[in-house]
Amino acid sequence: MASKGSPAVVQENKQTQLPKWVEQASQENYELAKNVASRPFEQYQGQRVAAESPLTQQGYGMAQAGSGAGALYDESAGLYRQAAGPLDINRFLNPYTAEVERNAIGNAERSLTGQLNNNADAARKAKAFGGSRFGIQNAVTQAEGARGIGDLSAQLRLQGFNTATDTALKDRSGIQASAAGLGGVAQGKDASWLQQLQSLFMGGQQQQQYGQNVINADMQKFQEQQQSPVEALNIRLAALGMSPYGKTEIGSKTSTSEKQGTDWATLGLGALKTLPSLLALSDRNMKTDIKKVGDDPLAGIPIYSYRYKGDPKTYPKVVGPMAQDIEKKFPSAVKKVGRYKAVDIHNLMEVLK
Repeated sequence: MASKGSPAVVQENKQTQLPKWVEQASQENYELAKNVASRPFEQYQGQRVAAESPLTQQGYGMAQAGSGAGALYDESAGLYRQAAGPLDINRFLNPYTAEVERNAIGNAERSLTGQLNNNADAARKAKAFGGSRFGIQNAVTQAEGARGIGDLSAQLRLQGFNTATDTALKDRSGIQASAAGLGGVAQGKDASWLQQLQSLFMGGQQQQQYGQNVINADMQKFQEQQQSPVEALNIRLAALGMSPYGKTEIGSKTSTSEKQGTDWATLGLGALKTLPSLLALSDRNMKTDIKKVGDDPLAGIPIYSYRYKGDPKTYPKVVGPMAQDIEKKFPSAVKKVGRYKAVDIHNLMEVLK
């Protein structure tokens, strides 16, 4: 029945006779739609998210345990602190230096005594023993001897000090080298640990993604099985809507209106439009190649041309409204059939009267 403009008075008496096969197919589709809509909700019971893989769990354990390089870092730091302290040469002084010094001084003193004795012998031979010349000669000899002994002592001590200092510096360099070596070993151990950890997590991620792909495939299979009756109904509806057939209309129509609205009984609903209380699947999500062709000026509903998804491009386009648009304007005229929206044509025609 046509919707009317304002002001408009429409009186219509019409009887439409469709072929029996159309009426039978439409009734079968209606029964199938009722069965689909009345099915109880069945939720997917399987696993939805893949569990962490064994490799990932192994990586967590390895990360928690650490690389084990901490002790090496601590030992290296201790050696660096030891090397940075005051230079201690006492540990490297020769304990026999003093004895060597005493022996050398003793030898020098005995040599000096020998020289003084030689001076005395020479003075006696020259009959100058006890003279001033003899005294001067002995004084010079003793002075030279004392200076030589002092130089010898200083030289021995300096040699020992230099040797101890050089040994202490070499020891410090060795400690620093050991500290650097331990630090390098610790860094290498850290790098190896980090590489193993990354490999575990990457492998674990790949394993988990594979498990998730398997779960997603199972969920998709379940959804396809759930939607199979709806898809079958869509195919039947599309086939019936595209099948050419004739109809017989008997009646008269009187209309006075400045502007008349859309005839919702004949617009884009195919063979389903003439059956009372019939649900027509008109969900936008079922359609493609959608193009708006106009608006109903009175009902305010957009009208589109479109094809159903899965139809070849060679199929002619269907013209009609979208269930989502009708639902916004007339909520009671739209029902749910499975996961799609359907238009209750009888309800819609009653609303538009």
